[in-house]
Formats: sequence, C-alpha cells, structure tokens
Amino acid sequence: MSNCSRWVKSAVLSAIVCIVPIKSIAASFLETEKPIMEIKDEHRRAEAWGTCAAAYDLMSLMQAEASPAYSKQMSDKSNGAVLALYMDYFMGMSSEADSSQISARVKMAKVLSEGIPETQLTAMMASGEQSQYSEDWVNSISRTLELCLSNLDEQQRLIDLWRTMYASGMFE
Repeated sequence: MSNCSRWVKSAVLSAIVCIVPIKSIAASFLETEKPIMEIKDEHRRAEAWGTCAAAYDLMSLMQAEASPAYSKQMSDKSNGAVLALYMDYFMGMSSEADSSQISARVKMAKVLSEGIPETQLTAMMASGEQSQYSEDWVNSISRTLELCLSNLDEQQRLIDLWRTMYASGMFE
C-alpha cells in the first residue's frame, strides 16, 4: 500500500472514529440535511439513498484491511441503502398503475439502484483526488455518513417492506 493510500486511510479513519454527532457545518455529499423521506422529489430521494450506499461502500473499502468485520457491516449497510433506493422509487408509482406501468417501474428502480451508487462513489473519489484528500473532503465524508446513519430506521422500514412484498410474490 502506498504512503498516500495509508495517509488517506488514516485520515478518513480518524474522522470516522469521531462520528459522534457533529455539530459543525461541514458540507456533505447529500443535498440536504433533512431526513431522506422528507425529500419531495423521488429522483432526489433516489440520489440520496444512492449517496448513502456509496458512502458506506467507501467506508467498507477503507476498512477492508484494518477492520474486516466493520468493513462487512458497512457493505451490508450499503446493500440496505440500495434496497431502500429501489423500494422508495418503486413505491412512488400511482395506485392505479397497470401491469405494464408496474413492470416499467420495477425496471427503472433496478437501473437507478445499480447506477446511482456507482456514480456517487466515483464522484466522492474524484472529489478526494482533486482535493488531495483534504480535511474538508474527510469532513464531507464524515458528515455524509452521519446523515446516512440518521436514516437507518427508514432504510430498515423499506427493507422490511421489500421482504414482505418479495415473500408475497410481487417481484417474480
């Protein structure tokens, strides 16, 4: 591992270890600090869930060697955020939707849940490279994780909803 990679890992770990409620005005990669489900536009909500998935993935990557169990936990949270994105988007359809509209919604939810997290992770990493992994970048990652973690109850509600719907045969 290069010295730069070690420094980045150390800097991010130091900031994340201090993720107790941050009262600063540190920027985040999320567009708002309000709960994700309070975002009115379904596409912005999808981006927020995708941003959380990317932030968890980033932490998983950063922790892979030093803390394998924590890395796995962050990977699991990322998977949950992707599922929340999928369900949140899927549930946004009209109650009068016919089978072709439901099918289209399922396909679009799949596209969004695959594309947004990857795009957001790339944006986070590019931002880190451009800032040379500055303290502001580390603080933005920390703040993003804090905001994402504050949405875990809603994320779990959407996961539970998916489980119920999947068990009923809705997604077959």
